[in-house]
Amino acid sequence: MIEVRDLNILFGHGKSAIHAVRDATFTVAEGDSYGIVGESGSGKSTILRGLAGLVDDWSGEMLIQGQSLSQRRDKAGRKLLQMVFQDPYGSLHPRRTVNDTLKEPLVIHGFDKVEDRVVDALNEVGLGPQFRFRFPHQLSGGQRQRIAIARALILEPRVVLLDEPTSALDVSVQAEILNLLVRLRASHGLTYLMVSHDLAVVGHLCQRIAVMNRGAIIEEMTDEQMRSGEVQHAYTKQLWVASQGYDLDALSKFMEFE
Repeated sequence: MIEVRDLNILFGHGKSAIHAVRDATFTVAEGDSYGIVGESGSGKSTILRGLAGLVDDWSGEMLIQGQSLSQRRDKAGRKLLQMVFQDPYGSLHPRRTVNDTLKEPLVIHGFDKVEDRVVDALNEVGLGPQFRFRFPHQLSGGQRQRIAIARALILEPRVVLLDEPTSALDVSVQAEILNLLVRLRASHGLTYLMVSHDLAVVGHLCQRIAVMNRGAIIEEMTDEQMRSGEVQHAYTKQLWVASQGYDLDALSKFMEFE
């Protein structure tokens, strides 16, 4: 469903250019959930933004369902692939109701039965029609993220990009959102590409996981390997140790990787 080959993304030009993604290559089968983990600034979210068409300066190849993506996307391409952003408050327009937010993509893409589809989308993410005419500031963080998920799914995409969808939420709400995403993937046959700095979150949702450091994918593993700590690269081992909880002795041995 997703193929990324030798993807390079740069910000800026000349000597001051930042090479945010370096020769990234991976594939995601239809119906699978693939995770990318790494520290802040490792380039993981930039890959999602490239796939979503939010980054212009890239080279390499990105394909969805065998169709090569270009810098310019048509409506069909944007309908096929949708994204859920990290900050559920920042990704929703503060002066637009939930109803306006969910109706807009349906109108743009010419869907029929708009009102019914909005209600169905709200029911599917566990809210209901009583939330239709509320504004984002009238919702909790978890409710806002459910609206963002409903907006992504309302166009019936095949691929959903998840940019740390639970990192801005309380731990108890994180579990609810992750379980919702698991259920929606199964019921809709969706393909997920998720990025996070939290190994436990990725392990809950993803079967295969790539580890990024300084723009490059340095290791790929299964969720079982990640849970057991059977990892190869020294950076991945450090990341795994850090995910087990605070350890002063382990922290003193951490090192920077080029």
